[in-house]
Amino acid sequence: MSWSKRLFRTPPLIVAGDRFTAWLGLLVGWVAVGFGASAASRAAGLLISYDDGACGIHSGDVCQVVGWGGLLMGVVALAGGTALWILMARGFGPPATWWVLPIALAALAFAPFSAAEGAAMSVLWLVLAVIAGLLALALAVLAGQRGKAARYGWIRLDGLDAREVAHRPVDKLVIPLAALAAAIAGGAFGAHVIRLLSDA
Repeated sequence: MSWSKRLFRTPPLIVAGDRFTAWLGLLVGWVAVGFGASAASRAAGLLISYDDGACGIHSGDVCQVVGWGGLLMGVVALAGGTALWILMARGFGPPATWWVLPIALAALAFAPFSAAEGAAMSVLWLVLAVIAGLLALALAVLAGQRGKAARYGWIRLDGLDAREVAHRPVDKLVIPLAALAAAIAGGAFGAHVIRLLSDA
């Protein structure tokens, strides 16, 4: 069995979708994933800044609380996005369950870019960021090897099994764009929340 099949298995149960819950799950799930990734990345950047004493006008306690709290909040949101996906619309659209690990690792890889201005990157942080980025790319490739299941999910808008009925061109265009827009909106909100907390 290949690594892609080991890590990204076919869902054991394919649930027939409903248009309303499917769109609700698609949007809510990807908002949570985008929020979690953005919050984790920004919070890890604050922790890097704290290690270097580059918190600016903020005290070290504020940096630590926001950093660790934001990192935990981001991880919980990523896990919550996956849970919402399964509960509300399993298999509809680009499945968060297939992409949450690559996205989480990519968020950690971008953490050094979220550090405060003037923070000197330690070799350890840079090595960890590079490792996280390489793992994110490797997992994304493995997920992509699963083909249509990873790109569009198992259930179409009309509830038909995607393995039996091909996606229409409009499905291939609209569903990924909707997921991307939801993730960007969630990411912007996560970055705004961390900024507000760090300015407190």
